[in-house]
Amino acid sequence: MKVPNTVQDQKVHENAPPAQTGAHPRPHRGRTGRLMRQLGATAAGLCLSAFVHATDYQLGQGLRLGDTGFTLGGYSALTLDKLRGEKTRVALDDLSLFVWWESETRWKVFAELDYENVLAHPSRDREGESRYLALERLYADYAVNDALTLRVGKFLTPIGRWNQIHATPLVWTTSRPLITEKTFPTNVTGLMATGTIAAMGDGIEYAVYGSRGNEIRVNPAIDPFTEVVGARVTVPVTADSRLGVSVARFEQEAHRDESKRLLGLDFMWAREGYEFSAEAVYRRSDEGGTRDEKGAFAQLVVPLTERLAAVGRLEAFHQAGSTDTVRIGVLGLNYHYTPAIVFKGEWVGTQDNRIDAPHGVMTSVSVLF
Repeated sequence: MKVPNTVQDQKVHENAPPAQTGAHPRPHRGRTGRLMRQLGATAAGLCLSAFVHATDYQLGQGLRLGDTGFTLGGYSALTLDKLRGEKTRVALDDLSLFVWWESETRWKVFAELDYENVLAHPSRDREGESRYLALERLYADYAVNDALTLRVGKFLTPIGRWNQIHATPLVWTTSRPLITEKTFPTNVTGLMATGTIAAMGDGIEYAVYGSRGNEIRVNPAIDPFTEVVGARVTVPVTADSRLGVSVARFEQEAHRDESKRLLGLDFMWAREGYEFSAEAVYRRSDEGGTRDEKGAFAQLVVPLTERLAAVGRLEAFHQAGSTDTVRIGVLGLNYHYTPAIVFKGEWVGTQDNRIDAPHGVMTSVSVLF
């Protein structure tokens, strides 16, 4: 399924729901409530229309609604976990709907609604694990030319690669590296200029963005930006690999007077089913070294058969305020029953784990609509 995210990469971009700690108020409740009802009504109407045009539908390819320019898509994820010190848990963690519109004009519009933590047994009394209808993305794109697209609205923060590979069927593991969800808010409401400059083989991809806060429908599991300025650039290293650099300066709702500066590096190599990827992030605080946060991970994917792959990942993460660096190892399997239906199973081990990072067995089945 093709889902617009950036000009340079039209695959489903921007993974898994964010998992920042700390609950935060939801500003503009009346306005965002009306917005969500309007979006819900629009989505319901589009779904009804979809039944009329469903004859050519293929799972994972999205459903085009005739000649309207609208396409529907989405994904869901069912998980079964047995983590250390906890009971076995079965959960429908995500039920996501994509709605996008494009025509022969320069404009494109995209929205994603994600019903998080839909069902779980047993339920956990943890922050960020209550049922919630999240507005993950809502933006409009205007293509100025082949090298520049302007975006306004709510989009996924362009830091690293993982945060922009949003749909769970498109990532290799059920678990998510900590640096991709804890060191920065995973969404931005603001403006972005993005595109690809024709140079150096496949081109230089870039994104420059900014926001003054006013997050649209704040997810209570995320500490949102109150202001941010950032950029990301990726360049080809070889025909099979790319190197990315991300920088950002920002403040967040929970600590408005704390200015943070972030530097991130990411690398991706893929050939004939093999894949190696890595990301590293260092976030510095103007309140001193104890508020700094940093981490890195490296992941290797090895194909075993046409549909089955082995996955291994090593990660180190030093959380702000902690005296220890948690080390995490992941060993798992990923089986594509079809391109749109993916089974995953993995063992996650931790060392020096003072921050309650998941430790145990995690499995899931995810479906891309």
